[in-house]
Amino acid sequence: MLRQCCPCGSVVASEAGVAVWADNEADFDLLGFDFLVDGLVVALTEPRLLPLTVGVLGDWGSGKSSLMGIAGREIAALTAAVEIDGEQVDQPSYLVIEFSPWQHQDYDDVKTALMTSILDALQKNAPTLSADITRLRRVVEALKRLGRRSGRVSASMVAGATPIVMQVVSPDLDPEVVSLAATGAGAVAGEVKTALAEPPDEIGAGDDNAEHANDIQSFRTLFGELVAASPYEAVIVLIDDLDRCLPGTVVDTFEAIRLFLNTPRTAYVLALNQSVVEAAIDSRYPDLRKPDGAGIGRDYLEKMLQLKIAIPPLSAPEAETYVNLLFAELHLEKGDFAKVREAADAVRATGDLTVAFNTGIAGEALGDIPNELATDLSWAAEVTPILSTSLRGNPRQLKRFLNNLLLKYRSAARRSIDLKVPILAKLMVLEDQHQTDFQRLFDWEIAAGGSCPEISQAEDRARGAAPASVEAKSPEKRVSPKPAKKNPAEPAKGRSAPVAESEAQTWADKPHIAAWLRADPPLASIDLRKYFTYSRDKLSFGVSASRLSSALQKLLTQVQNDLSASRRSYYPQVKDLDSIERAQFTEALLERVQRAPASTAMTAALELAEHIPDIVQQVCDVLKRIPATSIPPETASKAVNRLPAGGPGVSSLFEVWASSDNTALKTVLEASLAARERTGPSGDVG
Repeated sequence: MLRQCCPCGSVVASEAGVAVWADNEADFDLLGFDFLVDGLVVALTEPRLLPLTVGVLGDWGSGKSSLMGIAGREIAALTAAVEIDGEQVDQPSYLVIEFSPWQHQDYDDVKTALMTSILDALQKNAPTLSADITRLRRVVEALKRLGRRSGRVSASMVAGATPIVMQVVSPDLDPEVVSLAATGAGAVAGEVKTALAEPPDEIGAGDDNAEHANDIQSFRTLFGELVAASPYEAVIVLIDDLDRCLPGTVVDTFEAIRLFLNTPRTAYVLALNQSVVEAAIDSRYPDLRKPDGAGIGRDYLEKMLQLKIAIPPLSAPEAETYVNLLFAELHLEKGDFAKVREAADAVRATGDLTVAFNTGIAGEALGDIPNELATDLSWAAEVTPILSTSLRGNPRQLKRFLNNLLLKYRSAARRSIDLKVPILAKLMVLEDQHQTDFQRLFDWEIAAGGSCPEISQAEDRARGAAPASVEAKSPEKRVSPKPAKKNPAEPAKGRSAPVAESEAQTWADKPHIAAWLRADPPLASIDLRKYFTYSRDKLSFGVSASRLSSALQKLLTQVQNDLSASRRSYYPQVKDLDSIERAQFTEALLERVQRAPASTAMTAALELAEHIPDIVQQVCDVLKRIPATSIPPETASKAVNRLPAGGPGVSSLFEVWASSDNTALKTVLEASLAARERTGPSGDVG
């Protein structure tokens, strides 16, 4: 497919489609993970460490599958010279097998599916072992066929196994908990055995249960002998997608390794999100708690994983390098792209956490680079530091952002709408990460009927420039602002110019907004309306809580507790978050408020605004956008008591409510304001 490059630097394609990046694991390393790959390869090829179970740990989209795949291909390519029929032949030293329990959990037993996958690979690559493999297949088939009988055996083992497993995993478990769990497990085992009992006439006289039991007990020994007889130094199994699985599948996968497959000359590598898998294990064993109330998930993993390789989030220079290499992949032919990858690897080899690929390094590697690549690298250098911070250095989210950007540009080009990619990208960064701030800019722009004075004032504030009239900007690049249109929905007391300037400057004082405003290109006096046509996906829906880190998601749930004392105990944690995380957290909480104005999220938002001044404006902006008829009347009382009287946006919020058609809301508001005038705010939140 021929690629064409448009003047503004966005890559489009021939009629076959748009040139974007596939959202799959990478075939080669663009992330600079070679040091992690080396660690994994060294561990898996060290005989003294085998048998070994390794965890490759990282968040969703952090590159776990790519890292594991690159290491697997490197190991699979290792060969050793062997003599066959008098000739020296290079033969693979390791058998590398890939397995996804997630693909089997709905229709197959994961334990037997994992066993079968390994036996299939051995059968294909070591056919001389067919007789031994066939014997092991019979055991696996028996486990499948006799599932009900296996269930009876498992049930009978539950009562005895439960306290043993608990104490092995976590010796500090309360003995009373162990005893109670064993008693409960025994009761469950009895019920399960009864449910699984077969009528006597279903059991043939020829059944040899002892033989089946012996086969199950001997599987591990037979499997170890099979691996020892294979021509490989080790059998390495790469297990992916574990953090997508149901709790039972997660535990079954670990149990299959521990009980059946963990033999000499084997290694198992599991890519997983540690917090997700720990939660799955806790869910699988809900009654097993340590004295402090914590589950056994963390201790379980500690026992199962002998080695952990944690993937760190990309730093700002690493994220910029990654984005720049993605653009190089689009704009360069394969040969030139290989050269710039080598150049980036050479910079990374120095150990300095600096940008390993940019325009200068590209010029040194290639001598000359395409203009369109230079343009894209220029604007990406401005946007990527902000984006990498907001996305917590997550490679998949960075790639998806860029794909979305290019697709939106292409959509506009089909309508002959000339968008500048740097401007579109900057707006999308704000939209993607700070929706209420994006909403505010959108409201300003629409009210002004074009370029709004607020963005100019905010940029002057953030960039440390003296306030300048927007008309002074260069005419060929700027559009003169149109006079602001009066919004008929605004109260009669409409906002005066000084108030608007103060609001814009307050907005610019937010750390994440200040960083965004300082990034090029500047937006003062640019008519952004056509950009909002293609960059307003979330104006009605807010950011998703799934974009938060697991710790922030947990905190989001905790501050919505119906018990006020419990809910308020977590507010100091919100206050102590850094500005970026607090902004993302507030976005997610206010999304809940918009969905359910009568929920505890509303109360939490108002109480937090009382103690965290820099979110007051954000809370007020969201509350103004919710139809007043959806606001419970008692919310007015809470807002009056919690929101600072002179806080940004508070007066305009109360004006909107006072002019609404919600009579009950207006009545409570007027009474609460009058009461505050007499007694002052309650201030009863500790």
